[in-house]
Amino acid sequence: MAIISTGSLSDFSLVPTARAEESLVAADQVDTFGTLAEVTREAPADMFQYAVSPEARGLAVARLLLEKGFQNFLARIFHKTSKVYFLAWSWDMSGTPASIYPGAAADASSALIPMRGGEAREFIGSGAVLFPSRLVTAGLATRIQIWESAKGARDFGETLSTVADSIQKSKLNSLLTLVATTTGVATATVALVEQAALELAKVIGDVLKASSDDYVDFYEGYFPVAAPWTAGQTAYRGHASEIVLNQFN
Repeated sequence: MAIISTGSLSDFSLVPTARAEESLVAADQVDTFGTLAEVTREAPADMFQYAVSPEARGLAVARLLLEKGFQNFLARIFHKTSKVYFLAWSWDMSGTPASIYPGAAADASSALIPMRGGEAREFIGSGAVLFPSRLVTAGLATRIQIWESAKGARDFGETLSTVADSIQKSKLNSLLTLVATTTGVATATVALVEQAALELAKVIGDVLKASSDDYVDFYEGYFPVAAPWTAGQTAYRGHASEIVLNQFN
């Protein structure tokens, strides 16, 4: 379960079709996945469509801070650095496969961040990009896991490759592809996407635990397209860390 959580999949945005406006009372008030599920689970899929953002939206990690108590007592006494990294997968309902950070082809040594408790790492430019700027369908979902590595760069590179492969071949990606080939919004499909996203988080966690890495924090956020997208940075504090996300266009 995520320690830091913003919104939910039920907040993702949809719009009624002309058919819905003709046959359903107050169809314009059914504007999220959640309200559609409350109104009916039997509505034909072509009654509603996924809303699309009015502008391109992108998301990045601008800053990562580790709390002073992050490291154990001996590590703090001897001023040892820990090798920290974060993994992220982000997606919308456009049918495009989930964006992966840092990805299988990333330089493992650059993805490992040497840090001590109380230190912060800034990422230049827009930041470490989790979701490249583009029009967003329904909403943008992101999951970020922060870990402390027990391995060297070579072994860590193999772990990154395994994680990227798990995401690429995941049920979540298969369902996102299915979404792109269907017309309208089906509540059953939305429920399957939500379950697949939860299952993928567990799969990735199991891969990293098998490599003896230590879990630090887990963040998940959902940003519906109907909500204003204000460019700028927002900080989120977890159990042992703080991340600053940068919203950009």
